[in-house]
Amino acid sequence: MNMTLDPAKLQLALDGETDIIVRRDFTHPPGRVWRALTEPNLIRQWMSSQDDMTRCEVDLRPGGSFHYEWPEFFFSGPILAVDAPHHMVHVEQFSGDASYHVEITTDLAARGTGSRMTMVMRYANAAARAAAIEMGFTDGLDEVFGRLAALTIAGPP
Repeated sequence: MNMTLDPAKLQLALDGETDIIVRRDFTHPPGRVWRALTEPNLIRQWMSSQDDMTRCEVDLRPGGSFHYEWPEFFFSGPILAVDAPHHMVHVEQFSGDASYHVEITTDLAARGTGSRMTMVMRYANAAARAAAIEMGFTDGLDEVFGRLAALTIAGPP
């Protein structure tokens, strides 16, 4: 699965048997994209769609955790590593289901006056990755990260 070559649009690629690689360029510098990825008031703006988030919490430190909740489901898990504003690793579970366990590594690199996000979603095995794709966990990512790109993010780069 390789989709679109326009760096301003989301790129998805399968790597090996377990990984999904997500890439997207942003006009915002890494520090501002980092803020949008980690500050609850900004997360609510780009992650919400028709259903507003009912809970958005982030304890951004190794050993901390996150919880993003909507009326019908939630994502939560521990944060394993943080090197602001360039690198974070966390584990994501869907609605408390331990069988949906994906380790997500997010890296932000300066790219001109903007930044490139590379996110590696690593599943336990090929079957788990296939099930996540089948359940639609990669659907809508372009729209979601498009909303992040459209945010006006104030503050230092």
